[in-house]
Amino acid sequence: MDTGQAMIAKIAVQEHVSQGCEDSYEYCTRHSALAAIRLFNLHFSSRALTSSELRLFLASMATFNRHTIGGIAILAGRISDEVLPLLPKTGHEIGAYVLDAAVDEYGLRESITHVELGRNFAEYLGISSEEVEARSNACSAAIELGDALFSWYREKPVAFALGVHTASEVTSIDEFVPWHDIFLKFPQYRFSRESPEFEYMRTHYIHEPSHVNNARLCIARYLDVHPENGRLLREGMHAYLGAYQSMFQQLDARIFGSI
Repeated sequence: MDTGQAMIAKIAVQEHVSQGCEDSYEYCTRHSALAAIRLFNLHFSSRALTSSELRLFLASMATFNRHTIGGIAILAGRISDEVLPLLPKTGHEIGAYVLDAAVDEYGLRESITHVELGRNFAEYLGISSEEVEARSNACSAAIELGDALFSWYREKPVAFALGVHTASEVTSIDEFVPWHDIFLKFPQYRFSRESPEFEYMRTHYIHEPSHVNNARLCIARYLDVHPENGRLLREGMHAYLGAYQSMFQQLDARIFGSI
């Protein structure tokens, strides 16, 4: 394929992505869950958290994400298993968009695992790994979402799970991009961009945008194979975003007294 043909093919893929998944992507970006995380971030940026507030926040994030890393890797395989009979030559490419996120989470690209990074980050803030791991330190909505994610990734239909994953990636932009700057803003946290313990925020700040793009590519390619599964995909997004909204509303209320 010459350069001109390659460029035409690239444009065609970009148009296909826009046509194939824009409605689903827009559903995520318009959901009221984004308003909830943005309101939380507005309050989060207003002052430094106390030690007990940091414990609640970090334990809640750990609890809700506890089964996600393994779930992402499992979902990549489930997508391949479903698609390969129909696309035996290229089906793996669709699951690979999801697997790429797992590569980062498992620390196979450029760092240790993200769980280790997260615990190092918390310990630097004075919150021990034991405190972060204790479900009793997390808000109840985070526990409910974390427990649901285990089955959503592993047991629900593939399209539903892919909707969950896509919503998770879309919302992550409103987590780590603002949080990166917030934790640098307040001297009480003692971070700098170069701090080894800050790698947890730094690596997510760098990689989350590409994860979102990969999720969009994945759902476009998947719906091209299974256009009848669009409803299930949207149901997964709806389930995740509803629980996610409840979690950040609850955290906002408990930390900042918001209603």
